[in-house]
Amino acid sequence: MRRWVSVVISAAMCVAIAITSALPVAHAEDDESFPSEYLTPAMWVSRSSLSTKQIASAVRAAGAVEAISYVISFPFLPLTAHTRDGVDKLRLANGWRIPFATMVTPPEFIAAVGGEAMAAPLLRGEVLIGETSAKVRSAHVGDVITLRDRHFGVHTFVIGAIVPDLFVDEGDIAMSRESAAVFGLVPKDLVMFTGMSSASALVSALRNRGIQTDSKFRVHTSWALPNPDASIGTGIAKSIFGEFAYRPTAGSSIQVSADWANKNIVWKKVFRDIPIANNCHKITVAAIQGALTEIKKAGLARAIDVANSNRYGGCFVGRFNRLAGVYGSPSRHAWGMAFDINTNANPQGGIPKMNCAVVRIFRKWGFAWGGNFPWADGMHFEYVGTRRDQRGYPSIYCPNKVSVPTTTLPVFGATTTSSTTTTISSTTTSTTTAPTTTVAITSIT
Repeated sequence: MRRWVSVVISAAMCVAIAITSALPVAHAEDDESFPSEYLTPAMWVSRSSLSTKQIASAVRAAGAVEAISYVISFPFLPLTAHTRDGVDKLRLANGWRIPFATMVTPPEFIAAVGGEAMAAPLLRGEVLIGETSAKVRSAHVGDVITLRDRHFGVHTFVIGAIVPDLFVDEGDIAMSRESAAVFGLVPKDLVMFTGMSSASALVSALRNRGIQTDSKFRVHTSWALPNPDASIGTGIAKSIFGEFAYRPTAGSSIQVSADWANKNIVWKKVFRDIPIANNCHKITVAAIQGALTEIKKAGLARAIDVANSNRYGGCFVGRFNRLAGVYGSPSRHAWGMAFDINTNANPQGGIPKMNCAVVRIFRKWGFAWGGNFPWADGMHFEYVGTRRDQRGYPSIYCPNKVSVPTTTLPVFGATTTSSTTTTISSTTTSTTTAPTTTVAITSIT
């Protein structure tokens, strides 16, 4: 990556975007009854990529303890049009599209965690749109969106309901696997579980089939503590940084709309105190500067390899996520919301070697760190907009220096999120090397 990462800008760019006035979000009549949290406890197992064999093992593990399993996918589908009553609110031409984070799920899962009324549109072949994405789009129930398949073929869907962001994984929309079949093969990213009578029994069943919580597999729960290094969903990112149009170019590169880039990217920014030089989103600039100033004052400036970071690091760059497939997401770098430093010592997939004091300072200034991502990315920081250094959490690398609260377990087998007083506790370490991991409730994140 060059020191100054440029965006491909064309004065003749033909992006036909209909700009509309801000309209109130119309809710379906039953939207007021939609829950804001899962109606029943849920667990899920994920990895950077789950194989068919691993998915089958997870499903069999659930069956062994009489839990219900659901295979969930998270493709990014290209949005090219949005209409209401036959009138265009948005229409893109010449290969331009907007990334639409999509949750492909069995309607039965949405019925279990959100209720039958929420699942009903999926059964009709309609889609659910998250509240934040609906506000970004000024979308109403009944609007029609046009999504494209891998051959850029046209497929239209009606927005059946506007739901809390939780139920679209903070992305844009959710649709059934039957609806998603028109797009061809989509990745299978995780297996969700409900109906378990015991979290520990399910974890043991997963372990017995070779799926255990370590640097590759992650087992998550709906009752987990807030993770300081959790990314924000794409719908939330759009609400903060704006929604851009793009089109693929060569390899993994994408051409980001010049209108969006020139409005939002601060070009050739050289920061004070520690002379990192980047092209970053204007919203992140003050936070990066605040973190760098504090790092300098703490005597930690040498912990940042400026020459390496300026040559091989970077903030804004138009490309897909490096782990993306055909339906992969644009990188968070395409928003200018992420930046990389110390790349030689922190290759993606390797054990992070970032100074933990530096990590915690960046968390203080509103950044999540990639060192604890499922596929470790120790060079990577991305702006999430909320302070993260005060979250007590059993992070594998660089845990915050605050106590980890006890975790209240929910009532299993119930259809509410009411809890018992049973608690579990976790301990923190300050090591930057991987601790020994055991498969137990204390390791569930």
